[in-house]
Amino acid sequence: MIYKEIYRIKRVDQTDFPAIKELFWKVFNKKVSLSYLQHKYDTSYLGINYICSIAYYDNIPVAFYGAIPQKFKNDTEEIFVAHACDSYTLADHQRKGLHYELAKFAYKIMCEHNIKYVYAFHSENTYYSTKKLGWKEHERLQRFHIKVSTVPIGKVLNKLRWTNVYNLFFKQSVSPKAIQKLTSEHLEKFRLQFDDDFIRYKNSFKNHYCVEIDDCVFWLKIQAIIHVGLFYAPSAETLEKALKKLKRKAFFLGITQLLFQVDKNSIMAAQLSTITKPKESWLVGYLDFDPTINLKEFIFTYSDLDTF
Repeated sequence: MIYKEIYRIKRVDQTDFPAIKELFWKVFNKKVSLSYLQHKYDTSYLGINYICSIAYYDNIPVAFYGAIPQKFKNDTEEIFVAHACDSYTLADHQRKGLHYELAKFAYKIMCEHNIKYVYAFHSENTYYSTKKLGWKEHERLQRFHIKVSTVPIGKVLNKLRWTNVYNLFFKQSVSPKAIQKLTSEHLEKFRLQFDDDFIRYKNSFKNHYCVEIDDCVFWLKIQAIIHVGLFYAPSAETLEKALKKLKRKAFFLGITQLLFQVDKNSIMAAQLSTITKPKESWLVGYLDFDPTINLKEFIFTYSDLDTF
């Protein structure tokens, strides 16, 4: 597709990832590996790959719109949705409508794959950029911070990128029994399908760990602090006891905090609220391609986030 006679807009394929890496560096002045990007956007395990778009000026990459397909399911149905997660444009090419055109181009690809809606966990920038595209507002997630008084060694390890050391203390594999627990709640609601394929996909570009304590299960990543993407506890009392043991592990590893970000209508939120007070987190924004979609029938978790 040619836009304004000078930009070439196309669907992303494998050859575009060096350009996406280059754009990321130029816009954010941060390095990201080619391998990370390739694995993050390789969602072939779902049968849908590369629902993103990129714009070139001559042969120079100038803008990118990234989204990842996800499978959500309830007890009777499976559907595909899209998580919009990356969007950046070189400064010299901003305010030319590229974000709008790239998004519309990507939405067309999504509809061709019968994706029901696209959503995002909004930052302030993405909130305003989606207004022109007709996005709607759902609800905010809640975040829960559990502090650990310890020497902040975890921050040093994260800065030095020595986080593989946690492989010695936590297991990456998730047992069938643990998966069953983590997916046992809200069966009537649509939730991201958490299974072996999804776990392998996530671990292809970032290490995640499964911690089983008593009857509780925590699926988490560690970057300076412990980020809990998903957990199961049979009761609030059992959760509180398990968290004391998880905090003990964090103490010896120099991890200063456990962070949870959960749907306010979830059992996880209700259980955590008995332990500490929640704070507001991201607003979930969305654009539906199917008028029958009602996000009140969905439960979102921290593990849905592209960078989790």
